[in-house]
Amino acid sequence: MQRRILSLAAIALAVSGVAVAQTSGGPTSIYNFNQSYHIGFDRPEAWGLKYFASTSLLSGLPVTKPSEGYKFGSINVGIETDWLPSLDAGQRQIGFNGTTPEDLNKAPVFIRPIVRIGLPDKFTAIVAAPPPFHVFGVTPRLLALGVERPLLERGNWTLGWRGYGQFGWIKGAFTCPANVLAFAPGSDGNPTECVGKSADVASLRYAGSEFQLAYAIPGHPSIVPHVAAGGNFIDGVFQVDAMIEDGHDRTKLWTHGGTFSTSGGLTFALTKRAAFTVDVFYTPLWVKRSVNAPTMNDGLFNVRALLSYSFR
Repeated sequence: MQRRILSLAAIALAVSGVAVAQTSGGPTSIYNFNQSYHIGFDRPEAWGLKYFASTSLLSGLPVTKPSEGYKFGSINVGIETDWLPSLDAGQRQIGFNGTTPEDLNKAPVFIRPIVRIGLPDKFTAIVAAPPPFHVFGVTPRLLALGVERPLLERGNWTLGWRGYGQFGWIKGAFTCPANVLAFAPGSDGNPTECVGKSADVASLRYAGSEFQLAYAIPGHPSIVPHVAAGGNFIDGVFQVDAMIEDGHDRTKLWTHGGTFSTSGGLTFALTKRAAFTVDVFYTPLWVKRSVNAPTMNDGLFNVRALLSYSFR
C-alpha cells in the first residue's frame, strides 16, 4: 500500500513538472495573457486614452440662432472635421508604462456627421457619429449624444449650456502594426515581440457639460464670436488583442478621471439656413512619461470646423 502511494505521488510530481515547464518560457510554451489592470489617470497608456477621447469631445462648434426662433421638430445637419496633430516619438512611447512605442498616428482628421433636432422649450438634441468604415487603418464604432439650450439671451449676448456623452470604441493595430512584422520579435524594430498584426480595441467613453457664450457683432449679424468651457469625465479601456512570440496577449487596461476643456471661434452665417463654424480647442492632459519622470502637461490643441444647414 505504501509503495502504491509513493508511485502515485511520483506520477503527480512528474505531471506537475511538465505543466510548470510548459508555462515557464520553454520553447513550446504558450501564454494566454488575459489580465485586467486598473492604471492611474496619469500613466502613459491612460494619457493615450484620454487624448483620443478628447479629440472626439462633443464640445464647442455652436450653430447660429435660427432666424425664425427655436422650433420643435427643427432639423439641422452638419459635417464636423477635426484636425488630429501628429504625435512625436516620445508621445507614441506609451506601451508598458512608457517603455515601448505604439502606432498612434493613424488618421490625420476626425470626421463625423452631426444632426440637431429641435425639442420643446428651446432644447435641442444632438446626435453625432463617424461613419463606421475602416479608414486610415482604424474602424470606429462611436456614438455621441447631447442636449443643449440657451440659458440667457440679452441683446446680442447669448449664454448657453450643453450636456453630452459618448460610448463606443475604435479598433486598429496599435500594439502590433504591419510595419513591425518585418523585424525579428524582440528587436529594436519589433520590441513588443509581435508575430502577427493586432486587432486592439480602445473604448473612448465620456460624459461632460459645458457653458457657451456668444456675441452677435452689431452691424455684422452674420459673424458671431463664441467661447466655451467645460468639464469631462473620461472612462477609457484599452483591450490588447495581439499574437506575440510568447502567445496571445489579451491584456486589458482601464482608467478614469476628469479633464477640463475650452474652445473659442467664429460662426459665419453663409445664408439664412447655412453656416460655417471654426474653433480652436484645448484641453490640458497630465502625464507621467516614465516611472521616475515628473508629472507634466501634454495637452491636446487642435482646430475644428463645422459646416451646417437647417432644413426647417
